[in-house]
Formats: sequence, C-alpha cells, structure tokens
Amino acid sequence: MSKHKVKHNYGTKEILDSLNTSAIDGERFIQKYAKPIGIFFAIVIIAVLGYVIYDNYVVIPKNIEASDLMVDAENLYDEGKTDQALGGKSSGISGFIDIAEEYGSTKAGKFAHLYAGITEFKKGNYQKALEHFNKFDTSDKDLKAVKYGAIADAYAELNNTEEALNYMTQAVNESSNAATVYQFSKKAGILAMSLNQNEKALEFFQNIKDKFPDIDASGEVEAYIERLKYITGKQ
Repeated sequence: MSKHKVKHNYGTKEILDSLNTSAIDGERFIQKYAKPIGIFFAIVIIAVLGYVIYDNYVVIPKNIEASDLMVDAENLYDEGKTDQALGGKSSGISGFIDIAEEYGSTKAGKFAHLYAGITEFKKGNYQKALEHFNKFDTSDKDLKAVKYGAIADAYAELNNTEEALNYMTQAVNESSNAATVYQFSKKAGILAMSLNQNEKALEFFQNIKDKFPDIDASGEVEAYIERLKYITGKQ
C-alpha cells in the first residue's frame, strides 16, 4: 500500500463547479429515467398507503374482534368447558381453533394457537397440541421460553425424550424469569437423567442452586445434586 496520501485542496469555485456538474448529470439521469423513476415512486407510495390502510382499517379492527372472541373462549376454558373453548367447525362456537385460523395475522390470533395447544394437551391430544405450539409466533423471550417448554412437554408425552430435552434446554436458555428458569431447569434435569445424561442433568440442577439459592425450599434440587454427584463421581 502507498504511504503517500493525496490531498484535495478544493476552493469555493471548485466546489461550486463540482456541484453544478453533479446537478447537470442528475438532470440528465432524471430525463433519461423519468418514467421508470416515476413508476418506482408510485409503487413505493402505493405500498406505504396500502400498509397504513391495511393496518388501520383491517388489522386493528380484526385484532379487536379476535381479542373479544378470545375473552369468551378463555371464560369457557376457565369454566372447564374445554371442548367449547377449543371450538372447531363442528362446535358452532368460535373457540381457540377458529380464532387461530381466521385471525392468525393478529396478536390475539397468534395467542389462540398457544391456548389451543394448551387445551389439546389437557385433553391428551399431544400431537395436535404440538402442532399448535409450533404455530405460536412471538418475539418475546419469556413467551418463547413458554412455547419451547410446552413443545418439550408434548414431546415428553409422545415418548420422544431426546426432542423433549432439546426443547426444554431452549426453554431454559430463553427464559429470564426465576420461576420459569427453575421449572424448566428442573424438568430438563429430569429428562437428562432419564437419558442417562447425568453430567448434563447435574449442570441443570447446579444452575438452579447457583442462580437461585433461595428458591428450592423443599430441598429437592439439592437432593438431585447430591445423587448426581455420587453417580458421576464428582463428590
């Protein structure tokens, strides 16, 4: 690389001449490409207007509609009417499944997948629950942790312990809430033990003890740690 730096000593005249040249070149460019540029900007304007109109006159009202339906479905779920809360074409009631299908682009519609999954899980339909959990989309880390934990539980019920541990590990890593970290870490530890991955299990339980020393009032985590230390020879 050359050690010499080229210095440009532009005075006022040179700068103005440069700007004039650029302006002339710009005018020629616009004259040559006026029609394509006009079409491009028209497309951009139409797209922006379309988004604003869609967001204000379609998405927001649909989200309000979906939210209202979600309240009704949640009330049915709380009352123990899980079939009605779940909905479906045969039920004649707009439950979680219907809300998820019709309002899937809204926040309420996305949450409907999570609720539908929970309801299917409660009914023992673990494969259907898994499908809904996978469709729940969120950028919130703690909600994402809940999603992964729910997927892990479904896989565990389907006797796919390896996938269950995989997703429970993701749930632990995503969660920032002490209560959920505790629950997911404990579940991950138990899953790892069932796969004879005792060193990994020990890491999960030790993580609970190190980060949240006051959360294990029952002493359950400490008991697991002592047992796993004995098994792995890490006394």
